[in-house]
Amino acid sequence: MEELIQFLRNTYPFNRLPLEEIKNLSKFLLKRDYQKGDIIFKEGAQPLQFLYIIHKGEVFLEKNNQLVYHLKDGDIFGYVSLLGELPPATTARVVEDRTVILELPKDIFLNLLTGYDEFARFFTKELAKRVHRVPQTKTSFQMERLIDVRVKDIKLKEPVIIASETVLQEAIKLMAEKDSTFCLVKTDSTVGIITERDIIKKVLAKDLNPQQIKAKDIATFPVIEISSSEPLFNALLTMAKHGIRKLVIKDGNTISGVLDDRTVISHESKNIIFLIKEIDKAKSAEELAYIYSIIQDSIIEGVLSGMDPEYVGKYIAELNDHFMKKAAQLTENLYGTASSLYSIMVIGSEGRREQSLKTDQDNALIYENKREDYFERFSQTYIELLLKIGFPPCPGNVMLNNPYWRKSKEEWFKEIHQWMENPKPENVLNISIFFDFRSVAGSESLVEELRDHVKKKIKASKTFLPFLASEAVRFKPPLSFFKTFLVEKSGEHKGKIDIKKYGIFPIVQGIRVLALDNEINETNTFERIRGLKSKGVFTEEFARDLEESYRFLMSLRLKSQATQIREGKTPDNYIAPYSLSKTEKGVLKDSFKKIEEFQKLLFNKYNLRYFS
Repeated sequence: MEELIQFLRNTYPFNRLPLEEIKNLSKFLLKRDYQKGDIIFKEGAQPLQFLYIIHKGEVFLEKNNQLVYHLKDGDIFGYVSLLGELPPATTARVVEDRTVILELPKDIFLNLLTGYDEFARFFTKELAKRVHRVPQTKTSFQMERLIDVRVKDIKLKEPVIIASETVLQEAIKLMAEKDSTFCLVKTDSTVGIITERDIIKKVLAKDLNPQQIKAKDIATFPVIEISSSEPLFNALLTMAKHGIRKLVIKDGNTISGVLDDRTVISHESKNIIFLIKEIDKAKSAEELAYIYSIIQDSIIEGVLSGMDPEYVGKYIAELNDHFMKKAAQLTENLYGTASSLYSIMVIGSEGRREQSLKTDQDNALIYENKREDYFERFSQTYIELLLKIGFPPCPGNVMLNNPYWRKSKEEWFKEIHQWMENPKPENVLNISIFFDFRSVAGSESLVEELRDHVKKKIKASKTFLPFLASEAVRFKPPLSFFKTFLVEKSGEHKGKIDIKKYGIFPIVQGIRVLALDNEINETNTFERIRGLKSKGVFTEEFARDLEESYRFLMSLRLKSQATQIREGKTPDNYIAPYSLSKTEKGVLKDSFKKIEEFQKLLFNKYNLRYFS
């Protein structure tokens, strides 16, 4: 009993209570022991009846199997569910053996809140931080709901399913009976789809007899599928990526329904499919600029309401890709279609689908034959269009209107050779920007040829990857010997840390090196980490910890930038560590420690002692 009293006297905000009150409430505390892996409560369970205090050990609060909070000795949790009488928004998982949790009954906790103002203020402040309540505006696309909502939460359209040998006339009859605009066609090995449009274009327009045609003859195989447990956001991205209006939903191996764009639009009046349609049907830079401005507001809102940074990046990238593709179409309308193959590539953070709110445009052009006159005019107009739409210019002029970033295939091959053979600082910077390239408009095959060329050059070089890896260990995490934060000591960023330089960059650069080394084609850092885990380069635990460290650092930067924009300031990459909550400080230190561990891995793997 005395030990508990002393613990509470040293734990905020219980140390703001009178000693007699602490002694009294300690009688009601339940002390429970947990082992690593134990679940204290699950996301979506019944509203909690206890306030939880970590006496000793560590707990992860996870949402959708992703780390949200890393809690340690003295941290308190469970109060959001307790006060709101809501199901827990996270799962509490014990991550250290012999963890001891104190449980305070709800009625005792509520009595303390009503009796002591300072004690209550702590929880109201923390509650505001956790819930992230941001007023919804008319232009909101409610991005955070797309993450929280699972496909299975949507009322799905029950499909008409027929055998592949079914006569088309019978299929049409079934579709009419079920008032359906499509039907699914099953074979022994796959599933296809027939839509009203297929029947009109492939049968009626050709004056064919539906009684003499089998379903398999006009069906499109295979359909695109997704699991019912996926976030609605992933379903929307899949539909947008494949340019489809209907997505088959599976529960295990069973088809549970079909998600179509009308269903989604009725559920979310503003969504990515709607936005992409608006972008694709726009006829001028002015129309595109209006859509772009609305999207920027909604992204800021999504960030401030706690949207996962991985989804923020993918959301921005998917929409930006369509803006850029549309800009290419508008430019071609002016100058005509190019006589040779070409591709507009996005590079840097755009290529990785990891834009921050400070990101400018980084792009390049590759073309098949030497037709510099056409592509010079094309590139100038294209970049002018992007600027009118709202894309900020690149201060380093990494844009395809700069001849340096506009080359034929053979010229790019030579340039990459030159970069790799002469790893001086500007070439290393160019490699770091360029090697995350992907196509957003034009020929995919040209970009794949370029990727294959890069792979061959890397295989042939013994020194290139170690040199690139040395960049990832150049900036050490800003922690002192005693694990306190090393911040800027003077200037406009006094008391702050450059989170990009010391946190995000080492992970991005190091993961890029390992991805190139292991021929992983993904450009996104999160997906590269998962690819490295699947190839056995990382253990499951290390991959998860590194991924969550990266997620946390990206989230800190995005929230800081969103706040700066809302306050009318220019966003930057600095954060003030001592303004963070106790929990956030702890997670930030853990993230920097994980980067130290990652840098040691790179140092040993690539023998970087020779580069020191």
